[in-house]
Amino acid sequence: MSPTPSPAPQPDTTAAGLPGAVVVVGIRRLLIWALVAGVLYSSLMSGSKGFCPGGIDAEGGFIDAEGRSVEQAPMCVSLALRPSVFVYVGIALIVLIAIGRVAKASDERAALRTLERAIQGSGLLVAIALVVSHVWFQLIPLEQFSSGSWSVVSPFPLGVIDVVTEPMTGP
Repeated sequence: MSPTPSPAPQPDTTAAGLPGAVVVVGIRRLLIWALVAGVLYSSLMSGSKGFCPGGIDAEGGFIDAEGRSVEQAPMCVSLALRPSVFVYVGIALIVLIAIGRVAKASDERAALRTLERAIQGSGLLVAIALVVSHVWFQLIPLEQFSSGSWSVVSPFPLGVIDVVTEPMTGP
C-alpha cells in the first residue's frame, strides 16, 4: 500500500467546450490562410521590363534603332505587372461561399472538409494567377511596341499590365 492516495479521475472536458468549437477554429484557419494568400499575391505579383529602340549619338543627338540620326527622341516602352482586384474578389468569394456551406453542413466532418477545400482553392487561385501572369508577362515581345500600333492581351482577371510609352530623355 502506498502512503499517497490515488488521484481522483479527471472529468472529460472534451464535451464541456462550446459546441462546434472545432468548426470555429476551422473558420479562423480559413480566414488566416486567405489573408496569407492575399499578402503573398500582393508581394509576388510585380514585374517590369522596358525597351528603348535607339539611343544618343556622339554629338548628343538621337538615333533610331537602325542607327540613323533623327530629330525626335525615340519612344521608350515600359511594362509593369501588378495585382488584379479580381483575384482578391475571388479569394473573398471562396471564403464567403465556404462559410455559407459550413452553415448548412449536416455534420462537423462535412464542415471541416468544406473549409479545407476552401483553403486549397484560395491557394490554387493565387498560384495559378502568379504563374500564368508572370509567364504571360515575360512572353510579351517589347519590340512590337516600336511600331505605331500595338496591343497587350493579358490574362484578364489574373494580373494587370500597365504600358507606358514616353520619349527617351537626353543625356
